[in-house]
Amino acid sequence: MLNEPAALIQPRNQGEARRIAREHYPFACCVVCGLQIETCLTIAHLNHEAGNNDPDNLAYLCWTHHWMFDADFYPIEAIKLMRQRWQETKGIPRRVPMIGAGIRAAQTRKRSASARKAWETRRGSAIG
Repeated sequence: MLNEPAALIQPRNQGEARRIAREHYPFACCVVCGLQIETCLTIAHLNHEAGNNDPDNLAYLCWTHHWMFDADFYPIEAIKLMRQRWQETKGIPRRVPMIGAGIRAAQTRKRSASARKAWETRRGSAIG
């Protein structure tokens, strides 16, 4: 047992990992929260082997979410899906925010006669 060769462990090269991540994932943000501050991002090795710089094994994570990933709060497949989504959208949301939706809904809402009268009474007492 002592004479067996040790398993080959690739040395850690964080600079190489960052270069590969930048080449394959040009939109740099935390894949969980979307933080885009370059100095706050780390490169996570998804299989926890620091020497494995395969692009599929790398993901940008902020310090907090890197810690949470290392503590097994996020499964690897979820990180990969989020990484893919951020690269596709480049941080642009899918839908337009519903600014003013409540006002438009209130304007189109059908009210009964008694509800309309109550609303007019409340509005009149608020103005006067």
